[in-house]
Amino acid sequence: MKINPLFSSVKLNEEGLTKVEIIRKAFTDLLTAVEYELPGNSREISIVKTKLEEASFYAVKAVRNYIVNQVGRGVVLRG
Repeated sequence: MKINPLFSSVKLNEEGLTKVEIIRKAFTDLLTAVEYELPGNSREISIVKTKLEEASFYAVKAVRNYIVNQVGRGVVLRG
């Protein structure tokens, strides 16, 4: 049985891993700023955290989906 690409795992190359780390750091910095400016736990802050987590997930998934970021694939010549 062949696994549908939607459900397969992908190993990222160094460029892909670097992009993921940059994205994760940016989301971390944003959440840190929000928590600094709006201390405490409110319903709105909980929603902000959930939405940032969701946005981070899709940003990392976007990196994963670009073949150029995958190990052994996506050799791109840039002119």
